[in-house]
Amino acid sequence: MDMMQCPHCGAQNSSKRDYCYQCQESLHAPPKAAAGGGHDYVPTCANCSHAAVFPPAGKRITSDQVWCTERDEAVQASQVAGDCFSEAFGWRREEILD
Repeated sequence: MDMMQCPHCGAQNSSKRDYCYQCQESLHAPPKAAAGGGHDYVPTCANCSHAAVFPPAGKRITSDQVWCTERDEAVQASQVAGDCFSEAFGWRREEILD
């Protein structure tokens, strides 16, 4: 299956899709510029406070993965885990949704 990277959040999608499965933005539109001239912030596992670029001894990750120290497993860097949301600020997903 041919895959393409979302220009908005970086998630890998099938080239047959029109909209990203993760952020629901068009896969064929250029990224939106934020007010400061940069791109909109999209939280991902890569910028989570529990992400590590080096796995523990004996474990391996690919170049598009990070090691989640909380879940103790490799996850896609572009993923936002459904059962946790702990960015660099230390917020948990449940606290944000309350």
